[in-house]
Amino acid sequence: MKKRPTATVGLLLLTAGFALAQDAHLRMRFDFSDVQGTNVVDATSGITAKIMNTARVTAMGQYHVLDLGNGTGYLDMTSQAGNIVRELEDFTVSVYYRVDAEASLSGAGYFLWCFSQSAANTQTSAPYTAYRLNVQRMATSTGGWGAETGFEVGSASEKGSWIHVLYRQTGKKGELFLNGKRTKQLATMPILKDVFTAAPAYNWIGRPPFSGDNYLKQTLVTDFRLYDEAVSDDTVAALAARLAELEDAYLYGGGGDNSDLLQAVSEAEELLAQSANYPEGAVR
Repeated sequence: MKKRPTATVGLLLLTAGFALAQDAHLRMRFDFSDVQGTNVVDATSGITAKIMNTARVTAMGQYHVLDLGNGTGYLDMTSQAGNIVRELEDFTVSVYYRVDAEASLSGAGYFLWCFSQSAANTQTSAPYTAYRLNVQRMATSTGGWGAETGFEVGSASEKGSWIHVLYRQTGKKGELFLNGKRTKQLATMPILKDVFTAAPAYNWIGRPPFSGDNYLKQTLVTDFRLYDEAVSDDTVAALAARLAELEDAYLYGGGGDNSDLLQAVSEAEELLAQSANYPEGAVR
């Protein structure tokens, strides 16, 4: 097995400081670290999600990832997630995924996530917000695909490497970031609090909110986050910077002693906790 690269103290401080700063606005987080049978427990929201069909959770170095499999696997975040989503005005969705190099993204569907009032939307019903990988499109609808407002890259997602996708919305301004780079934006996105007439009951990772559409297959997903704010540019960059760690875990994650790394993280967090005064613009 290849030796892992050595993490720097600066990166550890950045990661620890970022984690301390963001907890207040983090409403939901599935990092798949607490799995009990087919249940996935989110300590942030208290939601217990369900692993469905061919999906499973597997270890990848220090990470745990949702493997959607090659069938109809998905994660059901349950209707409890909809109670959070319905109240959102400014918000951010952040997640990491890796599509297998041999997987297909051809045809309709391939939704990475969705929050929907219907399990099978039509042209005229129902409200939803979702992101799909076949054209890398972010869209929100007040009632069916005929009432969508959104934007897209226009080409299928890259395959064979980890990707960080982040969508943030401030008022009606929506912005899509891929691997930390602002890729698309739109100033007329609907506000979720106004969109949903009831809490969306169908909240999924990997399953489409349309009958007949393709499920997302042969894809790994980890660290799905929902914030009740539009996170800062610094936060976007800090989240995207973790891609190198994920690639490292994917390539070298079969084991190895990471006790020194864990100790360094602990010391960095303790140092930040003791530093009550630091200049504006420093890591927060």
